[in-house]
Amino acid sequence: MADIEAWGMSWRRLLVRVERRLSSRGFSLLRDALVLLFLLIFVVGPPLSIFLLVLRSWGEVYQTVFADPFFAQIGQGALRWNMIQRGLLRSFEIAAVVTFIDVLIGLPMALILARYDFRGKRLVDTLVDLPMAVPTAALGFSLYLFWGSIDGIGGLLGLEGGLFSRGPLLIILTHVAFSYPYIVRSLKEIIESVDQTLEHAARTLGAPPFTVFRTVTAPLIKSGLLAGSILCFTRSLGETGATLIVAGAFYTAPLLVVEYRQLLMIPPAAFLSMILVSISAFLLALLRFSAERFGLPIKEAWPRAERLLSGRAQRHLRDLMTFSFFVLLILIPSSFIFTYLIRWWGGSPYTGNPNLGAFYQVFLAPDKKWPALQSSIITSFKVAALATGVNILAGLPMAFLLVRKNLGRLRGLLDALVDIPLTVPTSALGFSFFLFWGTKGLNLLGPGFWMVVLVHIGFTYPYVVRPLTAVVEGLDPHLEEAARTLGAPPLTVFRTVILPSMREGILAAAIMAFTRSLGETGATIVVMGLSRTVPVLIVQWVESLALPAAAFACVLLIAISLTLLLILRYVLGWE
Repeated sequence: MADIEAWGMSWRRLLVRVERRLSSRGFSLLRDALVLLFLLIFVVGPPLSIFLLVLRSWGEVYQTVFADPFFAQIGQGALRWNMIQRGLLRSFEIAAVVTFIDVLIGLPMALILARYDFRGKRLVDTLVDLPMAVPTAALGFSLYLFWGSIDGIGGLLGLEGGLFSRGPLLIILTHVAFSYPYIVRSLKEIIESVDQTLEHAARTLGAPPFTVFRTVTAPLIKSGLLAGSILCFTRSLGETGATLIVAGAFYTAPLLVVEYRQLLMIPPAAFLSMILVSISAFLLALLRFSAERFGLPIKEAWPRAERLLSGRAQRHLRDLMTFSFFVLLILIPSSFIFTYLIRWWGGSPYTGNPNLGAFYQVFLAPDKKWPALQSSIITSFKVAALATGVNILAGLPMAFLLVRKNLGRLRGLLDALVDIPLTVPTSALGFSFFLFWGTKGLNLLGPGFWMVVLVHIGFTYPYVVRPLTAVVEGLDPHLEEAARTLGAPPLTVFRTVILPSMREGILAAAIMAFTRSLGETGATIVVMGLSRTVPVLIVQWVESLALPAAAFACVLLIAISLTLLLILRYVLGWE
């Protein structure tokens, strides 16, 4: 026993000596340099390098996009440029409509969750996050089944098919569903930060609730409203996985990138990806630098109308409409796939043929879907685990660099660079990684498992850095100062004091990144090679009309993601 204690003491002394050596200024500078190098190479390097790659091959890009000799024979040399313009315009139109609808139905829900106390509030707050827990391919398939098939609302209305066919309307409904939690969360947090004494003071002066909101609350939440709107716009603009399911023959800009990549039309795909990266950079700059300058232009007052809108009956009607829109547009369509799978589990509900059921298609059919699903699940977990682990190791020192170092204006630049993967459409981001690491760039990797891992590292990086940055900002510096006064070097302080205090935050960041990786479709399709993740397999099964089998895969993936989300909410509540 004494020998074991002596060995433990000597080991701890050796560890402290090593940590003291690694805490020197030289090692600290080396660590910061490696953190910045990781950011440049593995996160922002590929999307930014696409500008150089397009410029370097501009002659080929110009010929295939603006003056294709094949289409020039029929007077349509700029046909692909026209398609790119049409795809971009459609993407912008859809994103604008989706943002307007989300603000319209999301702002009242955010007010209710931030300002009201009622029975079941925690449940509603959890259900609002449901689309975030559902991978976008599964969400798109669920909404297609509800709105676009006879198994959904079309059958209830006695139609021969779905209420909406695949195309722009179904894309809008799908984008509204998956972007709804982002607008609600952004607005809820900013509303909760507003000092309620200001609102109470306005009410004591006789202002009705609607006037209080317009004159007091709304100006104070303007930055959150702008941030949520831009985030919603960029999420809709760049969505690929769900759109693949519900678009049909209709195409948007991200879908064009996927199509061009699959057809090996590299120059137009690179050119369109460059445009999407440019748009994303502009929207990110708008988000970061114009929030404080954003004003609400409504200056007129209508006392009689505002007092009428503030009545008890009108408030109850508003709340009823808010919950109705949430249930009918978000909750039921997003979870309808469970109903579909139950109906189709043992066979067709219309003919009774067991060969058309989910059980037969997945477990008994000769094309061996169950082994393929198992393999894709293993691949998805490997990719998500590797991406999450690497980003925890790289994101933790980046969080300390952003918070603890006096970087001046460099802080704003690094913040913007960290956020780039959040705004770039995932298909364009995946294609930039394909060029950067492939034959057009460093020529180190081809499409396949490891390129998928690199892409997932890139787009999940902000999901690790942002939560960890918030955790580091909330650490009590007095505990660290107390440890240092006892002679502990900085690395020992980090291991014994800081790291234990951050364990819940690190777990939350890991779950966010893992879940985000698990559900990604667009970036994976561009670089997957022979590797298949579950969302990609779902898209392929839907395209082959194996809908019950696709529903089974969706429910399995949703169950995993929802479990992780519930763990995340528990951890955040515990923290």
